[in-house]
Amino acid sequence: MKKRIGISFTKTGFQNYWNWFTVAAQNDIELVELNFEKNNVEDIYTCDGFVLTGGVDVHPSLYNGKEIYNNIPVSLQLDRDLFEQKIYRYSQLNKLPVLGICRGMQLINVLQGGKLIQDLDNGNERHKKEESDKEHTIVAEDNTLLHNIAGSFSGHVNSAHHQAIDPNAIGENLVVNAYDDDDEKIIEGLEFRDKTDKAFMLCVQWHPERIKGKEENPFSQNLKNQFLSAIRGTTMKKLAVTNPATEEIIDELNEDNKESLQKKFDSLNKEQPIWYKLPLAERVNVLKKFTDLLDQDIEQLAFVLTSEVGKPLKQSRNEMNGAKARIKWLTDNAEKYLSDEIMSNTNGSDGYRMEERISYEPLGVVCNISAWNYPYLVGVNVFVPALLAGNAVMYKPSEHSTLTGLQIEKLLKQAGVPENIFHVAVGGREVGESLLDLAFDGYFFTGSYKTGQYIYEKVARKMVPCQCELGGKDPLYVADDVKDIKATAAATADGAFYNNGQSCCAVERIYVNEKVYDEYINEFIKEVKSWKIGSPTDETTYIGPLSRREQPEVLQNQVTDAVNKGATVLTGGNKIAGKGYFFEPTVLVNVNHNMNVMKDESFGPIIGIMKVKDDSEAIRLMKDTEYGLTASVYSSEKARAENVLKQINVGTGYWNCCDRVSAALPWSGRKHSGIGATLSHIGLRAFVKPKGYHLKG
Repeated sequence: MKKRIGISFTKTGFQNYWNWFTVAAQNDIELVELNFEKNNVEDIYTCDGFVLTGGVDVHPSLYNGKEIYNNIPVSLQLDRDLFEQKIYRYSQLNKLPVLGICRGMQLINVLQGGKLIQDLDNGNERHKKEESDKEHTIVAEDNTLLHNIAGSFSGHVNSAHHQAIDPNAIGENLVVNAYDDDDEKIIEGLEFRDKTDKAFMLCVQWHPERIKGKEENPFSQNLKNQFLSAIRGTTMKKLAVTNPATEEIIDELNEDNKESLQKKFDSLNKEQPIWYKLPLAERVNVLKKFTDLLDQDIEQLAFVLTSEVGKPLKQSRNEMNGAKARIKWLTDNAEKYLSDEIMSNTNGSDGYRMEERISYEPLGVVCNISAWNYPYLVGVNVFVPALLAGNAVMYKPSEHSTLTGLQIEKLLKQAGVPENIFHVAVGGREVGESLLDLAFDGYFFTGSYKTGQYIYEKVARKMVPCQCELGGKDPLYVADDVKDIKATAAATADGAFYNNGQSCCAVERIYVNEKVYDEYINEFIKEVKSWKIGSPTDETTYIGPLSRREQPEVLQNQVTDAVNKGATVLTGGNKIAGKGYFFEPTVLVNVNHNMNVMKDESFGPIIGIMKVKDDSEAIRLMKDTEYGLTASVYSSEKARAENVLKQINVGTGYWNCCDRVSAALPWSGRKHSGIGATLSHIGLRAFVKPKGYHLKG
């Protein structure tokens, strides 16, 4: 596994930095361009160390400097400063090596609370670059990291700057390790004073990457070697992201640990009250801008989603368009349901006026442990209303969709969500377990019943809200009075197999009235056989790979169990040979409730279809489950359908439709399908605490 060095992009001499490390990289180091113009913040999570490079002046607003000063550049780059601030903060959060060069040193000083001399005036003759770098001698301080690395108290270096570290405003925990060998004693290097529990961090004012004779100069070559040694010594646990269509590793991300999660939580907890104090209208505008950014970047975001979960590109776009529609409803209705409500305002017999009012206050800092099958749709159900209500959010995407989670974080912050109001927790089961030990004010989980039950029991002692959107074994009944069997078969097949059947509300059991059974089966099989199975990047593909490596075996076992108990496979039934987690769309008949395929959640492209005599038998079988998410009825009579649905203990009922979610309606499960609700006004208020006011005066 190669170690990665993230090098911040600069418009001046970037190739010099790249070449400097390329020579020494051998086969174990990979370079990553971290570019503020591309805003590829997600790549920060892949790096084992960082180089903050030179370039134009740090924006004076970051250290309360003068807006106008001598030799100010034609244009500053505040967006670069803020981008590199994220790099530096990430390095310190995760104790990763950092090398700050020229401007990079000045930025680190500022980020540690220090200030800069904005122009050296007379000192420019010695330090400011003209046609080429200036050259001068430096003196290294004894007992410093720099002196130990260079092995010398003095050296010859280059110079290309007109600003410098203010000796009267050196950043917190920073100490000078070198000065210019001149009467002015310009600061030439910084490092941490107290290095306890710190990774390698060294800053120099000169340019070791382009200094003359750099291979022989210990203030270049030794610095590089020591930095590379620190990079090679990093021990971050990595999360491998795999493409389910090719089984190739797309990327490797640094996982969080208990310490980094605690720090993220602390920052959320500190900043959340500031976010809540913003007017609701401002928070609404931020989330609306997030929607606009989703629309602008839809092709790139869809590609990332498809690459890590395997859903066809068309379905990835559909998911994002669906997310935009949900956000629109939530933002359009936030003021209506989150603003204070005056319940009464009357004069009492004592001559005083009594106002009774309900105020909706945020829970505080909430934990959103999300799912991989619909990262955008499932995610916006939680983090959008949470943010609207004034909460801060720790968002843990599934380990199968973390790249998408990082894209969500990037766009939210680009839209205006403050840095410490939304954080991503990167990792798998261990990270999720660590989140349960933190003092969140609410937990919102989407996933399996087994995991949901564990989370619910674990956090119960905290006595904070815990909502769980879990799985389902959703039944569908086709009555004998359906008028268009072909259309019904096509719609219900889509309800069972869309997104490869990997939907909590996918149709997982079908019951068909015996009067229309044969015709329905015939049309259903025709529909299933018409779909293209293949690469998810092919625009004509309907069935791509399953998202998880272990799922084809789960489905194969369900088929084997059903066939052994008397079921017939009409199409499919096997894992597709070759690379990728592909499984044939599978239709089983002659099934019964002794078979696992009719009792256990499948979460894949498999369906059992059962013949029934009448509505009563259908109802009895539909009710025979531990789950309670959705149920569907296809019939020409609304009253007949509603009669069936009223007898099924589910959170959502469908007539002549299925596998559908609306932001205007609550999304909730019963029994093993979960507890609590998202979406609708109920979902908006799931993230607040009501406070009653009795105001007399």
